[in-house]
Amino acid sequence: MAMSFIGNVIFIIFRLYTGMQKRGIIMKKKNVGMVLSLVLALSLLTGCGGSEQSSKTATKAESKDKTSGAAITLQLAHVNPSKDEDNLQHSCLTFANKLKELSGGTMTVKVIGDSQLGSDREVIEGMQMGTVDMSLSMNSSLGSFNPKLQALDLPYMFENRKQVYAVFGDKEIMGALKKDLYENNNILILDMFDNGFRNCLNNVKPINSINDVKGMKLRLPENAIWSDCFKAFGASPTTMAFSEVYTACQQGTVDGFELPIASTYSGGYWEVCKYYSLTEHLFTALDLCISRITWDKLNKEQQNWVQEAADFAMKENYAYIQKQEDKWLKAIGEKMKVNKCADKSGFIAAAQSTYKKYSDQIGKDMMDKIMKKVASVK
Repeated sequence: MAMSFIGNVIFIIFRLYTGMQKRGIIMKKKNVGMVLSLVLALSLLTGCGGSEQSSKTATKAESKDKTSGAAITLQLAHVNPSKDEDNLQHSCLTFANKLKELSGGTMTVKVIGDSQLGSDREVIEGMQMGTVDMSLSMNSSLGSFNPKLQALDLPYMFENRKQVYAVFGDKEIMGALKKDLYENNNILILDMFDNGFRNCLNNVKPINSINDVKGMKLRLPENAIWSDCFKAFGASPTTMAFSEVYTACQQGTVDGFELPIASTYSGGYWEVCKYYSLTEHLFTALDLCISRITWDKLNKEQQNWVQEAADFAMKENYAYIQKQEDKWLKAIGEKMKVNKCADKSGFIAAAQSTYKKYSDQIGKDMMDKIMKKVASVK
């Protein structure tokens, strides 16, 4: 109980400090020292607060927990609406139901949507600290922590889902990316999910070519590669949390944003935007992740159940989104003006600057492997 409290305090201090860094607040050396001293003191309390006997008791309890069939509840967070039809919610519930079935009810999952546990970035930080068990997050959000993952977020990398699934199913490519994230960021990717190609919503005009997007104030996720992509398009990108988008469009803080069909439908964004243009500039890869801290507490059988449930949910996700997407787009078209982007050539040409800029961060070898795999699939 005390350890849990102290861990939460450390997490809060960590969040406050990183939050100040994000906002550009420069802390004096004296204040930094005080924060670090407090964190160190709390860490020592965590490690040394009990007697040698209590330490032995904790070790025994941990050993027993890893081998027993005690009931476990995992929290699984995502930022989308908690509607059963929502693609993220549907995928999370599918995983939760399958895991309960496989474990005979000894493992349950509490799905928490609507950004209740925070933005993608905040949830990822929580998984690193061990205060959040699992998430279904955008790959681009994880890419902010591990640049190598950004290889899957390059604009116009994929033309169709066959190419996407071929890369996701490549053990050499995905094995290297997952290993790096696990070892360096304390997060394990169980499987890659599909949320579709991203398109532009706005209140100015339909987008038929790169000229139409120039000067538009568009909201983007907190991801540098996507911001640079839209700067190359000539837009004026503004990064903000997904939970703030609706109000920002409603108040005119931004002209619009970009989102795949699935999330545009479940979010009902026709209420704040007039136009939906199928630019298909990026593919929205979703990562079903688990904290390494949570994963290591599970015994081998439990880990196998979690992975099997993830594999099942991934296959269901692929089938579900492809079955529903046309229906969702038709429904969107009844509420706002939908158009296919007539000329993508300008976007594709401008996007090449991001490939050059991020080549060193991602790794040229990884980029070449992915592009070679994509080229082999029509």
